[in-house]
Amino acid sequence: NERFGFIIMDGSGCLFGTILGNVKEVHQRLTVQLPKKHSKGGQSAKRFAHLRLEARANYLHKCCELATFHFITDDKPNVKGLVLAGSADFKVKLSESDRFDKRLSNIVLGIFDVAYGSDNGFNQAITLAADCMADVKFV
Repeated sequence: NERFGFIIMDGSGCLFGTILGNVKEVHQRLTVQLPKKHSKGGQSAKRFAHLRLEARANYLHKCCELATFHFITDDKPNVKGLVLAGSADFKVKLSESDRFDKRLSNIVLGIFDVAYGSDNGFNQAITLAADCMADVKFV
């Protein structure tokens, strides 16, 4: 009965959850509205691009902080392993980020591509990560 943590990230939000035995629990859902690519040109193009990159960096920073909040207790991880999943490239950027806690990066079991975000992505990530979590039987 080991506890495993999950972070499901995509462009519309982030989900933090755990699985213990056959019980899954969602700790927090974070929704975000990131600016899309724009078709405006001229002198404003650089400004719009900068604002877009800044919003993405702030979202990544917030996810790093919440990962530490949910999965670190008393200066050590409270989960045996951590699974990163999502449909966008955010999960890879999260794992490579300087702000991502080193204690958590040491216990990352895998990074998986899922087709959905939020709860559907959580279920799909559990299925994909079943090989990494050999002791967990999820029904």
